[in-house]
Formats: sequence, structure tokens, C-alpha cells
Amino acid sequence: MKNKLLLYVHFNRNNELSEHVIYQIQKLRQNFEEIFFISNSKIDQKDLTQLTAPKLIDGFMQRENAGYDFAAWSDAMKQYGFDKLANYDSVTIMNDTCFGPVYDFTTPFERMDSDNQIDFWGITNNRSHKVKPWEDKDAIVLPDHIQSYFVSYKQNVVKSVAFEKFWSNIEVLNDVVEVIIKYETAMTKYFENAGFKSAVLFDTRKEDWTGMVVHDFSVFNLPELLKREIAFLKIKAFSYGAEYPTTPLVVEQIKADAHYPVSLIIDHMSLIDYPNREYMLVEKFLSFTDKSISKTKLSIGIHLHVTSLKLAADYLDYLDKYVQSYDLYITTDSEAKKRLIEENYPLKQIKSVIVTGKGVTSSWLDIYSSLQAYDLCGHFTAEQSETSNWLIENSYQREVKYALLKPAQAIFREFEKNSKLGLIMTDSLTFYRNFDSYNDELTIQERWEKMIQLGHSINVPMGNDLGLPSSDIRRYGTMVWYRPQALENLVEIDTKEESDLRTIEQIILYISWSNGFDFRISRNPNNNKIIVNEESKGLNQQNNQVDFDQIRLRKLVKELLHKMKTILFYRFKLKK
Repeated sequence: MKNKLLLYVHFNRNNELSEHVIYQIQKLRQNFEEIFFISNSKIDQKDLTQLTAPKLIDGFMQRENAGYDFAAWSDAMKQYGFDKLANYDSVTIMNDTCFGPVYDFTTPFERMDSDNQIDFWGITNNRSHKVKPWEDKDAIVLPDHIQSYFVSYKQNVVKSVAFEKFWSNIEVLNDVVEVIIKYETAMTKYFENAGFKSAVLFDTRKEDWTGMVVHDFSVFNLPELLKREIAFLKIKAFSYGAEYPTTPLVVEQIKADAHYPVSLIIDHMSLIDYPNREYMLVEKFLSFTDKSISKTKLSIGIHLHVTSLKLAADYLDYLDKYVQSYDLYITTDSEAKKRLIEENYPLKQIKSVIVTGKGVTSSWLDIYSSLQAYDLCGHFTAEQSETSNWLIENSYQREVKYALLKPAQAIFREFEKNSKLGLIMTDSLTFYRNFDSYNDELTIQERWEKMIQLGHSINVPMGNDLGLPSSDIRRYGTMVWYRPQALENLVEIDTKEESDLRTIEQIILYISWSNGFDFRISRNPNNNKIIVNEESKGLNQQNNQVDFDQIRLRKLVKELLHKMKTILFYRFKLKK
């Protein structure tokens, strides 16, 4: 049996061990007899046990992220000692910047490993090109190179003086651009000049890159990688391609053709990117039934804002039947209604009835601190405006109850299963979906700018290099189930300006996201979508007259601006 060593570098900005990393190590175990796990971020004992208890790894090194991956690989090699490394049939360096293996990796691994014409190999490469990474310095030419997220060296290379010289002299550089230029892009040429032959599974150097932003196929052409059944897909490809029209198709293709849990992609990208990219949403819909299941052990606190006593009675019936065990905090807009509620509903579940004289969102914030001790909270409104169409509002209220209250116990079960779940909200409502009547005096861009401003005031980092999300998740009435810790920033919002209440309604998704939580959508059986895109506004207007030339022009301008931004970001910042 061959003796193959994998030196695997991990980094997580939240000091966590992502599920896709655990899955990756599990699958790589069949290709390597020994795996040494190097973490450039802190790993607690609980996470480390997930790797050591099932013997997924054979060794572990905890270090700071000094010098990035190359310094980490160098430290591991020095710890092993180059004499010991020379006894392995191969030494492979890899990092956790990819999802996978999405396709079979054992077959191509064994093919490359057994090819005597190859001394070291990788998965993808990039062609020689000129860059100007520093404004005060001249442009430089980067040579053809194997991309360093996976490189395997066979024994003849590992035993060589060139190997020890390269890896023992890695400097701890603080500039990632300098690391890329001095080590990643120079490494292939260095070993080729030492007389060794290289290869990759997908040689991209002569491939046509027309229509791509940059000729890096690993990041900017996921469809080509899927076409060739490349097993590892760069995480950056989903970040840069978040708004590409092909990215939802990539996810669909992985589900149809590969054997990789798509949820690992969606869950990780939801935390490091915006959580409501279009390619994510299909995986975030949940279909519930109201069939009886075991009652939750979670403590439940509910806010109900009442302006319609008739609707309040309906809510109390639903809560009693489907939620069953809960504490209820009621706000209302008049002393008369408070008195009627207390007289007509002397229920033990009601902890308080408060007159706020405010709207539903402001009232929620007024009593928010009373709910923070519960495991899970609900926010609902029994409100009916005298100036609105009663039939539309009745339909809206009915669908909210069907989506969020009838399946309450199943919803609670989702929170119990997924500790990263912060919100479950209703699907879009039938009338608003069909007629796009969610009136807003601001454009999507203007509303987004207000959300960024509000977010910054409560330490929610919106708009930081991520751009405007392509999907507008609309939470009609802000009725949700949520974990209090997911929305803890909410109480810091100043509600003096009533005009900002719609912004508050729309920002709760990003508050939850900024606190490290994801969301799910309880599907409305009458609907099949939740997204209202900027380009699709007007498609359901009264006369249904659509200027498709204008839509195409907006898309073209948007894509052009996105490409220009990405080129600058990728070529000059060269972020990992």
C-alpha cells in the first residue's frame, strides 16, 4: 500500500469548523493514509473532536494566520522534518477554499498518481499574465502556474534538494498579494526549472475565455468545471458569481448530476456572503404540514399587536390550537381595546397588555426586551386598516396563519435541528405576488442605501464590498419566528422617525445574518416564488406592457459595472 500524506490548511474568520470542511476531510480520507490538519484560526475542543474522534485526521497544528497558507505548509513540513517527508510516496498540500469533492476524485487522483511522466500535479492552472498589484511599482508578469489550493508532489520531488530549499525558506509575509506573487505563482516554474514535470486535471491555458471577467476558470467559469467533472469548486467562484445568471443552474446541475450535499454550499455561502442570493433561495423554502407532532420543549414568547379585535380572536384560536404552550405579550393602540382584550380574554398565557399608541414595528421594539429570555419568539399583527381593501387584508392574514401558525410545531422542530437558524418567515403573499402592489416611495437602490445607513448605526455591516443583493425578500408585516439573539441589535434602533419603519421591516434578515444566523421561508401553498427582482418590476402591472429593450439595457449596464468592479477587485487586491 502506498503511503500518501496530506497537509491540509484550514482558516475560518469566525473561528468555527464548517460542515463542508468536515465532509471534505471524510471523503479525502480514502485517498490519503495520513492527514495532518493545520488551522490558521482558533478551533475549540468540541470542533476538534469532530475530526479526531472518528480518526479523520492523524495530526493537528494550531497557529496564527501569519504568512497565510504557504507559511502554514512550511511550518508543518519543518515539524515533520524533510528526512521523514522523503519516506512518503507523495506529499500533497491543500486548503479549505473549495467545496467538494463534488464528483468522483479517487479515479483522477489514482490516474495522476500512477502516471510516471508526472512529478507534481494540481487540479487547475492559470496562464501567464501581467498585473500591477501596487500603484507605486511597475507591472509584473506572472508565469503559468498550478493554483495552490491543491498540489501533489511525488516522492522524487519531495526527496530533492529543490523541495527542501523551497519549503524551508518560506518567509512569513503579511501581504497576501506578496505571498501570491512570491510563492503561489512562482512555485510551478521553480520546480519545472529544477527538472520536474507538472500536470493538471484541467489545463486552462489555451481555453477560450471570451465573455469571462478574468481568465481564471476556477473562479470565473464554474460551468466549464462542471462540464469536466472537476471535483473541487472554489468558494470564491460562488462569491464572485453570486449574481451570474448561470449560478442557479450550477447549483441545480450539482443536485442533478453529482453526489454532493448542496446544503453545504448554501449554508456556508449564507454566512460569508449575503444570505438571500437567488441561487440559494430554492434550498431555503420549507414545506410544512399542520399534522400533529411532538410538542416542542423550547420556551416560546409571542408579541401580538392588536388593532382589530376580530382578527385578535382568530389569532388566539390559532395560538391555542397549534402553538399550545407559550407566553403572550399584547400591544394595542387604545385604552378601550386594552380593556376589551382583558375582559374578553382572561387567559393565563397573556403576560401583559400594553397601550403604545404606535405602529406594529415600533410597538414590537417597545416590548422586545420582554421577549429576550425565551428560546424562540414570534411576532404577529392582528391589524386591519379602515382605508385598505378588507378582502386583500383578510387573504394576507389567512396566508400568514397558514404559513407560520398551523405548522408551528414543525417550525419549532427546524429551530431545534439547526442551531444556525435565526428566522423563519412567510412566503410572499398571493395578492402581492400577482399584482406587485407592495408600494414603496423609494427605488430598490434608494431603499438599500437607507438600509445600509441604518445597519451601520446598529453595527450591521451591510454593503461592505458585497454590493446590492439581487433578491429582494419582502416580509409583509414583518411576521416571523425568530431567535432573540439573532435580532438582538434590533433594540438599538431609534424609531423616532416613523418613515424608517419599512426599512426596519426589510433589514431584519440582515440583522440576523450579521449575528451569524440564517433564515428559512415557510412556503405558501398558493405560491411558487418569493423574489421580486429589479428587472421584473412592472411585469405584473395592470396593462402588462413591458419594455424588454429597457430591461435588457439595464441588465447589460448592471453586468458591465459588475465586471469592471470584479476585474479591479480581483487583479489589484487579489484577495484570498
